[in-house]
Amino acid sequence: MDVITRLAALLIAILLAIDAFSGVRTQTLRVDSHVRVSRWHREDDYRLQFVGGRVDSCAVGWTAFNALADGDEVTLDTSRVFKSCDRIRRGDEVIAEAHLRRWLVLLPIGVLLAAAFGWIQFERREDDDARGWWFI
Repeated sequence: MDVITRLAALLIAILLAIDAFSGVRTQTLRVDSHVRVSRWHREDDYRLQFVGGRVDSCAVGWTAFNALADGDEVTLDTSRVFKSCDRIRRGDEVIAEAHLRRWLVLLPIGVLLAAAFGWIQFERREDDDARGWWFI
């Protein structure tokens, strides 16, 4: 079981690295609709729904949500593997941009690689059924 877990961690780390550091895919889409989900215990979530491309929707902030109208044509830069939205532009105007996404993914890549190479291990304790992580 340990080998399967380590191989899975390595595979996921490789996919995250390819997604983060391969070139972006640029496509022209049309805004189809706006979706706002209100939650009483935290901030609202805003999503733009698109038609005409490989990406169906993107989570955006309030400013980008209000800056675009249904039917607007936008240029969308997305990652290649997981299709996360990196930049939304209308003409030359940048509407939304994820500045740190590529750098913040380094932390999970590092943890997954450490687990894949055995520097972090997952084990079942002998005295009970509890599971825990431990570092070499």
